[in-house]
Amino acid sequence: MKTTLIFIRQILLVFTLMFPYSLIFSQQLTQTVKGRVVDADTEIPLPGATVIIMDTNPMLGSSCDVDGYYRIENVPIGRYDIRISFTGFDPVIVTEIVVGTGKEVVVNVGLKESLVQLDEVVIKAEVDKKQPINSMAFISSRQINMEEARRYAGAFDDPARLVTSYAGVAAGNMNSNGIIVRGNAPKGVLWRLEGLEIANPSHFANLTTFGGGGISSLSSQMIDNSDFYTAAFPAEYGNALSGVFDLKLRSGNRDEREHTVQAGIIGVDVSSEGPFIKGKPATYLFNFRYSTFGLIKPLLPDNAGLITYQDFSFKTDFPTKKAGVFSLWGIGSSDNSGSEIEKELEEWEYEEDRLNEDSKTAMAALGMTHKIIVGPGTMINSSLAFSGNLLRSEGSKMDIDKTLYDNYNIDNSTWSYSLSSYVNHKFSARHTNRSGVTINLLNYNMLVQEAAEFKEPLTTYTNDQGNSELIQLYSQSRYDISELLTLNAGVHVQYFTLNEKYSIEPRLGLKYNFAPGQTLSLGYGLHSRLEMLFVYLGQQQTETGIIRPNTNLDFSKAHHFVIGYDKSIGENMNFRAEAYYQHLFSIPVEPGTSFSMINVDNTWSINQTLTNDGTGENYGLDLTLERFMNKGYYFVATASLFNATYVGGDGIERDSRYNKSFVFNLLGGKEWKVGRTEKNNSIGINGKFSINGGDRQTPVDEAATYQMQEVVYDPTRAFSEQKPTVYYLHFTLNYRKNKPNHASIWSFQILNALGAPEYFGYRYNYINDTIDRDEQTIVIPNISYKIVF
Repeated sequence: MKTTLIFIRQILLVFTLMFPYSLIFSQQLTQTVKGRVVDADTEIPLPGATVIIMDTNPMLGSSCDVDGYYRIENVPIGRYDIRISFTGFDPVIVTEIVVGTGKEVVVNVGLKESLVQLDEVVIKAEVDKKQPINSMAFISSRQINMEEARRYAGAFDDPARLVTSYAGVAAGNMNSNGIIVRGNAPKGVLWRLEGLEIANPSHFANLTTFGGGGISSLSSQMIDNSDFYTAAFPAEYGNALSGVFDLKLRSGNRDEREHTVQAGIIGVDVSSEGPFIKGKPATYLFNFRYSTFGLIKPLLPDNAGLITYQDFSFKTDFPTKKAGVFSLWGIGSSDNSGSEIEKELEEWEYEEDRLNEDSKTAMAALGMTHKIIVGPGTMINSSLAFSGNLLRSEGSKMDIDKTLYDNYNIDNSTWSYSLSSYVNHKFSARHTNRSGVTINLLNYNMLVQEAAEFKEPLTTYTNDQGNSELIQLYSQSRYDISELLTLNAGVHVQYFTLNEKYSIEPRLGLKYNFAPGQTLSLGYGLHSRLEMLFVYLGQQQTETGIIRPNTNLDFSKAHHFVIGYDKSIGENMNFRAEAYYQHLFSIPVEPGTSFSMINVDNTWSINQTLTNDGTGENYGLDLTLERFMNKGYYFVATASLFNATYVGGDGIERDSRYNKSFVFNLLGGKEWKVGRTEKNNSIGINGKFSINGGDRQTPVDEAATYQMQEVVYDPTRAFSEQKPTVYYLHFTLNYRKNKPNHASIWSFQILNALGAPEYFGYRYNYINDTIDRDEQTIVIPNISYKIVF
């Protein structure tokens, strides 16, 4: 802890010395705001739509051209709300738009066709604050804004860490961005990019937590506003049990070439965008990052080793006059981590002191998307993509005679080829339907080996290669029964060819605007998800040969029920409450034991015979009070109270691993305009304080532990203990200096500023012959400089 505080003080001193004290700049600086306005349901452009920058004097605005594009020049730098309106459509106000130098500001908006005529009623603009982009989503959904990922303390420019500020979502621990959604395991989260399912886009994916990693492989420079779901997802989302990230990539600036370079103590980040040829519609956007945690190694656990990662992502768009828009996009990442035995024999205190470990992970996705409007009210979106990931990890353990024995070996690669297409058709202002199909050709090459006992040869749990298919069909409709009542109904069907299992999943949503600024929402969905492929391929050696007892496992499934209430409190505040119940069933369990796949976090060695007889139950209440950024400040307060239990193969109901019981968040920030005359620059301070109930853990079998001199847990008392409550404080300080042709941004971010310990179970202490609690304190600071030009 002392080392941590000294290191933080040194960083703050450096930040202070680098902080620009000269705030004098007399010229008023301006920027261009531009974008496109389309029909939210069909993406057909709305020529003539009016766009107004609110609170400007004289008022600044523009109207859209024949292709729906608008351009407003000479907008003074600052934060603004933007009002978009068009005859026959409900107007919208987009808030918290940051206008600064260096990059033009692009605001694309979709408007919903109105059910009433303008001469019948005066339509008040809907304030578009955190509403999902997907017009089919009514409940347990929220828009992800990358400006918030950069501003919110604790987000660290990572969408997965950002959503831990939302009600119903909890962070796993500091060394993983795996998220716990309403008591469910991180492995139940679906990741989509540009409408297609992809491998977990995190560095060091699945190393410490299935479904999580260290940090996102996608830079915040690449991600456009996207959607996140915590329950009762619309019918277009399949193979998801707990949550959905539906990520979109930005398109490059169609008029100007712009660049961003960022350097910090954990790495560098470079991006560029613009038209391939000025005056032509084709655009590009790319980003490259390289990072090493070498400079902050003193703040990491002793066994963290050397950690490096890099990633590259891009998107290109090729609009045509009549054939629609073609987009080519991709992402790739590679990571290395490991540790070596550094201590002498007499210094061995815990098992990790005698372990050598080396891990390499990688992921990639490459896709082409085609979008075309084929007639009044009809749009077709088709995609072809490749996605895959690789994990190679091996470990060895040293004996007292300094002989190394293999401990485990994992060589796992999975990749898929995906074809997806959907038709979006607007029958009328009341009724819109989206129907589609996705075919995933799954390929795998897996080897999982682990020593059952120290010094014994490695036992092979999985050794297989082959392919299979996951086929998904869906259809969903949104129907506006009246201007106050909207229904969303659909069905999703999945078929897994490996074992010919299928799932038919109805979905239903209802939204009732029963009073001005107040909404009541209901949601239901049956959802299912495949387990990781190695579970189906686990093998056992018998007298007659190798068998694979789990090939015929069915989907894990859950019924989601949600009721929600939203109330707008004035123009800049909102209260939301959601109560939910989830019944999980068809969960793989081991008969006669407490084992259930509900609780699996990073166990690869699974070959025991499993059956789909397990169940689970999650219920809780999520509360959010949010003041949106206005007049320079904002805050968010969330409370999540929940219970998560399961029934294993022995028929006994227990707490599940992720039953934290409660999560509380309080975050906020203040932004000041600074400068002697025109106040062209800004300083922002943001903080987040979280109280997380501890995960559940299995007690130690003390007699067996002392006999074996390694921790042995008692499965008959599975998850009957709760780890201590953890208190996190995260902090972010930003300074932006705007110049006529570029902007400079200094940023200081720190995760776990208080140095709160986290708890990972127990360790056997060789020196003291005791069973110690496994506590680790991880503090991650970053000071960075970014130039935008």
